[in-house]
Amino acid sequence: MSWYLTDVARFRAERQGIELLAQEVDWFAVTTWRLDDRLRLVLDAEIGAGGRVYPIYLQYPDMFPHTPPSVFPRGDIARWSAHQFGPGGELCLEYGPDTWTANNTGRDLVESCHRLLETENPAGGDGVGDDAPSRHVESLGQSLRIRYNRFLLTRAFRALLCELPLRVPVEAKLVSLYHKESVVHVVDEVTLADGTKWTDPTVPSQLGPEYTERRVPICRWDATESPPSTESLDEFDSGFAAVGNKLEARYGLIVHGSELSVYFLDRKKSSIVDVAVISPPAEATRLDATHSVLGAKRVAIVGCGSLGSKAATMLARSGVGGFVLVDDDILLPDNLVRNDLDWRDAGVHKVPALARRLQFVNPSVDVLQWRVPLGGQEANESADAMLKKISECDLVLDATADPNVLNLLSAVAASAKRPVIWAEVFGGGFGGLIARYRPGIEPPPPFMRRAIENWFGEKGSLPKRSYRPYEAIATGIDVPMIADDADVSVIAAHAARLAIDLLVDRDPSIFPCSVYAIGLGADSVFSQPFDTYPIDVGPPPPEPEVVELSNEEKVIEIATLLELLKDKIGGADPTAQDN
Repeated sequence: MSWYLTDVARFRAERQGIELLAQEVDWFAVTTWRLDDRLRLVLDAEIGAGGRVYPIYLQYPDMFPHTPPSVFPRGDIARWSAHQFGPGGELCLEYGPDTWTANNTGRDLVESCHRLLETENPAGGDGVGDDAPSRHVESLGQSLRIRYNRFLLTRAFRALLCELPLRVPVEAKLVSLYHKESVVHVVDEVTLADGTKWTDPTVPSQLGPEYTERRVPICRWDATESPPSTESLDEFDSGFAAVGNKLEARYGLIVHGSELSVYFLDRKKSSIVDVAVISPPAEATRLDATHSVLGAKRVAIVGCGSLGSKAATMLARSGVGGFVLVDDDILLPDNLVRNDLDWRDAGVHKVPALARRLQFVNPSVDVLQWRVPLGGQEANESADAMLKKISECDLVLDATADPNVLNLLSAVAASAKRPVIWAEVFGGGFGGLIARYRPGIEPPPPFMRRAIENWFGEKGSLPKRSYRPYEAIATGIDVPMIADDADVSVIAAHAARLAIDLLVDRDPSIFPCSVYAIGLGADSVFSQPFDTYPIDVGPPPPEPEVVELSNEEKVIEIATLLELLKDKIGGADPTAQDN
């Protein structure tokens, strides 16, 4: 029901306040009250200002008094004020969605309207008014709402513009991304006058091949010179031709001093359209200073499903510079309920699809891809090469929830002295687990898993695990885990935070324990959402005794190795010195 039916007292107060104003001042008169076609309450009135009468209508919204009324010119399509949403449009007054409270009234809007018109159109004198104070600051989004053609100016490209030689045409590669409501262009490559190519490191390299690419001319004029005229297409073409560039492209870029202008050349209509240039905002730090080291770090993500894809994307956003992705699975539409990928990657292996995703998030990221199942039926040589690459990473994140995979990864990590993180989401989505293994500091994962199972067992509530063995997937026996995207995202976010803590080498760690059980609902050991329990897994077991060879035994083994090396290098003595 309309507000004036559910709050009759407010209806009376609004009407009485406005009619009292008409009795108190000589510049305002009520014409009539009415309901419009949508049954909104409307006041027709007249306001006098600067020797002129302005017919207005005050329109109460459906959500009044929580949102403000609007004041429009009545029967007049002229522009009354600089503070107006277009000719004949709503007047921009002191009270809007950002300043309105339910204590304000329609009378306040009428008085504000009079102040605006009187300030801009004062009575007497030369009729030249002052600029009325404005509460309105147009946002970037508001300014672009009606601009279909847009150019995204990156900081790197802006820096290049100031270095271009004057009146020397160069060629840029313009990438156009078409959306339903707009087309956004960006330059990712420039061929300079000497033939060398400049590439924008902040634009994803795969952007061009996946969208529309075209070659466009760009030329810089000094701020004191006149650039090509945009009065007509012929004049624009002539301006570029004067510096030796025959202009046949649909777009042209002009740098005048340090300012960039982009134009769409509609040759069918012989017209020029000004393209909105979106300049980069002032640089602001969005990450903690400790994150600066992440650019030199490489993380192995084993398992690129729902949890692995989310954790990898978070780490890429945080600045991690390199990844090794391992998974043999294909993204299917059913996976989209939780995976960080989307329909554009359906039918694609998860590894290259996730690599594409990471590079769109962080264009400088380097990704090594392995479309194989770790521990699956693959060639031994291939598996060995993959494990070597994993061992070279600064951190290994196991998102498979497969204990066999974890055992293999932890053995490789222990040999290379690399930390491992693993995470699980419990079946049913009521919680999950994150765990950290640092060789020599925590016990190996097989010991840790035993301690975790004992901890849950002592509380009499073992959670359902999401583990699906390789053999089950290969034979098509696949019972999906019950959990929604929010469940997985929470555990992935905690795993990513634990990973960042390790990668930035905080000492001491902000995570005093190595394992955390995280509740998302009342089930198992959790009494309510966000119950969190640290789990003590104890110290690492004693290191196994190292077998030491005697000097004589070492000599025999080294001699054997030297014979192998001698055969490998064609009989040369590997111990001989160069003359």
